[in-house]
Amino acid sequence: MTRLVEMSNDAIAATRVKVAALFCLPDRTLLLGIILSASTLSAVIGLVLSQYYAVDVVSSLLFPAEDCWLDWGTQIGRHCFCDYGIVGGLGMRANPWEPYPMFLPWNDYKPAGSNYPAAGMLPQLLFGVLGAWLHMPRLGLVGFLLVSLSALLTPAFWAARGSRGLERVVVFIALGLAAIPVWAVFDRGNSVGLVAPIGLLFLVALRRRRWNSVAIAVVLAALVKPQFVILIVAIFAARQWRTGSLAVMGVAISNFVPYLLWPRDFPNTIVQSARSALHYSNTVATLNGPYNVSFAKGIFFFPDKLIDPQRGYVSNVFFDAVRPQIGYIAAFLIIGSVLFLGQRIPPVMVGITLLATASLFPGLVFHTYLVFALPIAALVVRDADRPPGSGLFDDLARVGGDRPVVGFCVTLATALSIAPIPLPGPPVAMPIAGQLGNVGIVGSTPIVSTTAELTPLLWLVACAAIIVSYARRPTSKGDSDTPKTSATTSSDTLIDSS
Repeated sequence: MTRLVEMSNDAIAATRVKVAALFCLPDRTLLLGIILSASTLSAVIGLVLSQYYAVDVVSSLLFPAEDCWLDWGTQIGRHCFCDYGIVGGLGMRANPWEPYPMFLPWNDYKPAGSNYPAAGMLPQLLFGVLGAWLHMPRLGLVGFLLVSLSALLTPAFWAARGSRGLERVVVFIALGLAAIPVWAVFDRGNSVGLVAPIGLLFLVALRRRRWNSVAIAVVLAALVKPQFVILIVAIFAARQWRTGSLAVMGVAISNFVPYLLWPRDFPNTIVQSARSALHYSNTVATLNGPYNVSFAKGIFFFPDKLIDPQRGYVSNVFFDAVRPQIGYIAAFLIIGSVLFLGQRIPPVMVGITLLATASLFPGLVFHTYLVFALPIAALVVRDADRPPGSGLFDDLARVGGDRPVVGFCVTLATALSIAPIPLPGPPVAMPIAGQLGNVGIVGSTPIVSTTAELTPLLWLVACAAIIVSYARRPTSKGDSDTPKTSATTSSDTLIDSS
């Protein structure tokens, strides 16, 4: 009996040593290790599910390929990059916010106007107009996809430039070529991919305390997707009132002026746009769909799976009313905490918190929005203006004290956002809507859940860890998270080729 007790104690002690060693790993090493391990595990599980159980693993991770719901002239095989086609089709109408003749089963076969503000349609519309003018719509699509892919790979390229030798290839593959959010955005033709380089500019500027550049990044991000206006809180949290006020004006003007491109019903189009955005896909089935990665989906992930594993969600009067709103409550609490703590949190950590919050707080957030994790991963791997091989948390630990829980939570959430894993379980039939204007359901494809549905919960934990850690032990006024190197003082560029 004594021998069994001793063996048990030895096993517990060994486990503690292994866990402690895990927390002692550099966060950049841990991030790359988790991404590569998760990608390998995803490939193995995907092979088993597709080969032996006929599960459509690619559609589980991305989206079903059959998305040519209307004839936009962009069809390549069975795929049409529907977000590009829809936005381009809407933008070329006199009023994009009037009902659009596209009848889909997940919208109860009801036509709806654009859920984009005017500025948000400009990236796809620019290439769509070019393709229409040349009578070559596929050329416009290819141009947009090339720009989008370049933007998506920017964080990986920047992070790889701060690595040594063969590690550069590993970093570029882990944060770029093997990153599922990159290909999810590319597959949809969505403009959210432009957030990747803008988010990198935002975080690097916060790291270097270049407040004018932070304001520019906020204005650009709000142009692409309006919810990223939340990033402006980072400027006010640093008590940069003048710069913050200018950023507010910049966001307001840059989002107002594009409405003038559709003058027929102006200014009523502003009200129509706001109404359409607020009522966008608020049905219970859509909010609980397999591709939703909102805070609400993460909060209800375990109750939904435990109570009803087959459908994956619980529907009753209380839950149906709470789901669309709980993300806004979480965002309010996070923003309030960040503003209250102010300069006690390093600006770059405020930026990480707000970037995650802005991406995930709406009731419906498609998995394409997980691209926000790419610039965060880039900074975890490469700290701006530090020597090659140094990550963000290495220097933060040096000047502000070691915070292993914060580093681990942010690293884990970032890694699993980049490398989701398909979960073995009973497949769900994902309906395929009619193609090229045909109304109805013409088939289905079997898909499974992925760990992407769990990532919003991990980001909530990471945001809470950041806030609680710096509330308990704030950075001292004498400390600065700005690297004290010659590159910081001599370089006028934010993203250099060091």
